[in-house]
Amino acid sequence: MFLEALKISYKAHKGQVRKDSLVPYIVHPLRVSGYFNDDFKKTIAILHDVIEDTDITLEDLKIYFPIEVVKIVDLLSRKKEEMYFDYVKKITKNKIATEIKIVDIIDNLSDTISVHPVSMIDRYIKSLDILIK
Repeated sequence: MFLEALKISYKAHKGQVRKDSLVPYIVHPLRVSGYFNDDFKKTIAILHDVIEDTDITLEDLKIYFPIEVVKIVDLLSRKKEEMYFDYVKKITKNKIATEIKIVDIIDNLSDTISVHPVSMIDRYIKSLDILIK
């Protein structure tokens, strides 16, 4: 399952770069997935940004993955109309989504701290506080 997710994520993020414009975007989901040992969590982690940041849809994912994977990826995908902290609070209702979002934020902070404004760093820290409680 993870290998299929890796292929999809790699193709979906092809040509995208991190905020510093030097690192290919796929490096981020690879690092996030690397924190987990089991196939289920690794699969969700590698896919965590495909709905929000690419043309991949939930319907596309339903073709390849169990509904439990799709539901958690959906939960991790912030909708345009969602306020950020409402989105983060919603994630706390699912243990696996919470674990993945914590790792996602930590990776975002460690990877791009030099290019984030202080307001974004504060947002990440407040998000971690919500997720860890």
